[in-house]
Amino acid sequence: MPSTASYTTKRLDQLGLVARFCQEIGLATIIDNALGTSERRQVSYGQLFTAMLLNGLGFTGRTLHMYSEFFDDKPDSRLIGEGIEASHINDDALGRCLDALYDEGVSGLYQQIAEKVVDHLKLPCEFTHLDSTSFHYDGKANSDEEAPTAIHITKGDSRDHRPELNQVVLNLICENLSGITVYMQAQSGNINDVEGFKKIVKSHVSSLKAAQKFRYLVADAALYVKDIHR
Repeated sequence: MPSTASYTTKRLDQLGLVARFCQEIGLATIIDNALGTSERRQVSYGQLFTAMLLNGLGFTGRTLHMYSEFFDDKPDSRLIGEGIEASHINDDALGRCLDALYDEGVSGLYQQIAEKVVDHLKLPCEFTHLDSTSFHYDGKANSDEEAPTAIHITKGDSRDHRPELNQVVLNLICENLSGITVYMQAQSGNINDVEGFKKIVKSHVSSLKAAQKFRYLVADAALYVKDIHR
């Protein structure tokens, strides 16, 4: 009698390596501890965060409402968590996760994850490098009603040589050997490096030094501000 068994194929691709590293550093647990759990959860915030990371590194990025389609042919239980199905990773769940990340603040959360990565890879972190870059923005700039703590999408010194476009600035501190970013902070598009670097050094370098145990911070001439070096 012929066999009636049926088989399905799921594509793991390079995402297995990414998912395994996320599991080794406990990425989902870090996120869940910081954000708590969703009241209507079939999948935790940490698992949704992992799903967004996998999608971003999947070379076929999808908008939020297309995530279920992206994960439909993937072994989701192996990549994200036991019992997770593609239909659980939908735009409603992802939207709630992004709102929770915004409320928590992503710079501090990123620093926690970076600490875990540095410890896991046993990177010495003796030298770190501070620099900034800018990204031009084609949409509408901030409205006047926005919170004063929000970064402002506005014109500034454009690294893309497009002074007519609005932009945002991203400050990064990277570990020397691997180039892994250990701290990041988004800034308004019109902030200059002198001002931005000064704020980072005053507000965050002491905590970064305690966490990463680095001894030297390398940057360009914008780092040398008189009131920092007194």
